[in-house]
Amino acid sequence: MRFAPRLLLPLALCALAGCAAPNRAATPLPEGFSVKELALVDDGTPLAAARTGELAATYKGAIETITEKGIEWEMPEAPAFMLSFSPSGDRLAAALHAESRTTLRIIDRSGSPIAVTSIPGRVSAMTWRSDTELLLTAITVTRPAAGPQLAAQLYLWNGSTPPTATMLAEAAVPTELAQVPEAALAATVSLAVSPYGDEIAYSSPKCHPAYAPCQTITIRHLETGRERVIGRTALGSGGPLYTPDGESLIVGEQHALTRRLSIPDGREMYAWPAAGSHPAISPAGSYLLLDGRLYQTGKALASFPSDTLGTFLPDGSGLAITYDGKLYLLSGLKEPALKASPLALDRLLKLRRLRSLGLISEKEYRGRKAGLP
Repeated sequence: MRFAPRLLLPLALCALAGCAAPNRAATPLPEGFSVKELALVDDGTPLAAARTGELAATYKGAIETITEKGIEWEMPEAPAFMLSFSPSGDRLAAALHAESRTTLRIIDRSGSPIAVTSIPGRVSAMTWRSDTELLLTAITVTRPAAGPQLAAQLYLWNGSTPPTATMLAEAAVPTELAQVPEAALAATVSLAVSPYGDEIAYSSPKCHPAYAPCQTITIRHLETGRERVIGRTALGSGGPLYTPDGESLIVGEQHALTRRLSIPDGREMYAWPAAGSHPAISPAGSYLLLDGRLYQTGKALASFPSDTLGTFLPDGSGLAITYDGKLYLLSGLKEPALKASPLALDRLLKLRRLRSLGLISEKEYRGRKAGLP
């Protein structure tokens, strides 16, 4: 695997001269699809979608929630670089960087603050495990005489007590990355939580004399703490993302393919011809947005500028996308109804726990799972 500093450059968003706006797709939109401009946003804005229908973004350094009717509320002087709605949509988490720390805020649907705290370093990923538990990864970079060191930690915060921290990874920063901005280094540490909330998948930098620096993709069971590395990607690659069944991951690869990897063996199940720097998957898994290309069950439907960012609405009815300082809503998606949680959820979680501990084989896990109602 070759490495060069330019691999991290795509992590910084830039305007592409001559690109068409997303409401004029590079390929015609399928019949029944439409795009509507909703609001102005900051370039490279964080973007989140709530089950209740609101979208969250930033404009001129203020957090805003937006619907098709317009701006619902705004919080001035809150230049968030990361936003995430709770599963119910009743809470919005925001990460704001200040010097060597990150301020975290939880805000209710009216825009009123519920809780605030701060943690060392820069948050690299943020997602909700449940309506009351927020998961985050954050990096800190120290620069001793021996050379820069990066530490990645996992934080759990309930909004009532101080966040708790668990060390995920520590690595020396390669010489060729010593001057790379912290925000770009943070992009090497990403996080996704399984649909069942029992485990996470995360990327972290890995440096070893025998091979070029890369990112490892690791599965960690939150209760047992057991981990398993299931793949490696180039530094700055996108993902991981869980598929809705919780049994595979979507993982990007810089300048190459986006792959679907099975859990826990990391076997490649499918690949798309796009690097997947900022992948997004629909709630039922029918649609995938990769570098401006919209796929449905593996088939390319439409193509937008490659630096278009997006997130699917939790009900599967649309895709919110940002490009060149504007927020758009793509409607007309034909997403199947979400499957209800398994009736035997407790039994499934027990099976997943036993698998993490190595007490049952993958074959036994699959067989028992197939027998659940």
